[in-house]
Amino acid sequence: MKKKIYGLLILFLTISCALESKFGLPNDEKINNELIGVWYDGKIPNEYVIIKQNGEMKYKLILSDSTELISYSKKIKGFNILNVKSDYKGTKINTFYRFELKNDTLEFSEVNKDMRKVDFNTQNELIEFFNENIDKKEFFINPVKLIRK
Repeated sequence: MKKKIYGLLILFLTISCALESKFGLPNDEKINNELIGVWYDGKIPNEYVIIKQNGEMKYKLILSDSTELISYSKKIKGFNILNVKSDYKGTKINTFYRFELKNDTLEFSEVNKDMRKVDFNTQNELIEFFNENIDKKEFFINPVKLIRK
């Protein structure tokens, strides 16, 4: 499901090859305070994402075009997964990304939607999918590095 929104991060977070599902991962972990801040692509100075705390277990992502998205993180087998919630034509969608923090660099990678051929019927199927595939080389694709302002 593609949305016509432009910009590097907007493109990455909303028009991507990332796995989508009507089901989300469990939202049972506190936020990672190191994610809070303003993150830029070093090559495109007007493209950024602001990550703010939105309660104890959620983030608010504010993209450079003022789009706001709610997200939360979940650690699975040592991998940090960002579950981004959005609305597409009245349907709630969860999109999944891996993130890694190293000093003042934040790297996002999409969870490869091509790893799953059919929709999930339950949250448990989604969790099983992550547990069975997260270690595979092709599970994360299209990395993007951002620098903290």
